[in-house]
Amino acid sequence: MKETYTRFREGLMSTLEVPKDLASQEPLLTVTGNSGLCIENYKSIQSYSQESIRILTRKGRIRICGKSLRIQYYTSDEMGISGHFQEIIFEA
Repeated sequence: MKETYTRFREGLMSTLEVPKDLASQEPLLTVTGNSGLCIENYKSIQSYSQESIRILTRKGRIRICGKSLRIQYYTSDEMGISGHFQEIIFEA
């Protein structure tokens, strides 16, 4: 049943020409140098400090490590982070 739904949904999104990141709700990260990051399609903020930010997505967790990390803004589907990034880790 779930497989049929998945194939139907993929076919519908393809027909409507919906971008893959929106259709599959994959997290979309836009990195600007090593000091600016925009994350789209996230679920929640799990932890937040100046050295580490952990974000929950539908596909797993994303951990951003660095110095002077700061969440600049967030809405229900997009977040901006600034600071000096050292690592961006995708956790299953």
